[in-house]
Amino acid sequence: MNSLIRRGLVSIRTSTVIKPSSFGIMRNNRFYSTENNQEAAKPEETENKPAPGSLEETIEKLKEELEETKKQLLYTAADRENVRRFAKEDNEKAKKFGIQSFTKELLEVVDQLEMATNLFPQEKLDQNKELKDLHEGVKMTEQLFLKIMGNQGLQRFNPIGEKFDFNNHHAIFELNDPTKENNTVGHVVKQGYKLHDRLVRPAMVGVNKIKPQ
Repeated sequence: MNSLIRRGLVSIRTSTVIKPSSFGIMRNNRFYSTENNQEAAKPEETENKPAPGSLEETIEKLKEELEETKKQLLYTAADRENVRRFAKEDNEKAKKFGIQSFTKELLEVVDQLEMATNLFPQEKLDQNKELKDLHEGVKMTEQLFLKIMGNQGLQRFNPIGEKFDFNNHHAIFELNDPTKENNTVGHVVKQGYKLHDRLVRPAMVGVNKIKPQ
């Protein structure tokens, strides 16, 4: 009798299988339901979701940053262009006016040659052939200097009879000649020079100032 009862209990135990998935998780031989855990995870997922207007705000912020970066790039490009242009202008000026200090030294030589050619009147030159040949040689040397300097952009100007211009003329004395217009150049001591329209040396002149009678 007892053996029959024991066999019946064993058959009941072996036929009844409990699936953990249908009730929950078994921990320490106890089953716990996962429904509460799932419900607890829902508020956390809700908190991590972005606010309704956050996407539009992010896009707008990115547009502003892009516009600011574009402006900075344009400013940088403009600065580089200005630097390149200024460097080009400085290079051109250096080529044009780099010999300015050297030409100033040569002007003294040209002045001496000019004074030598004007030293003797034409009458004495006609009477003395050797003196005339020497005069012609000095004149040719002067013209050669002017040609070489002219190739470099140096030009000589004689302002005789022109209105006095303090930008190009340097008055060293005054004249009183009623036959000439007032405030004009009546005499030129040294002619002026320009290098590519830049004044290298003003003309040394005497200015006519008519005094009232």
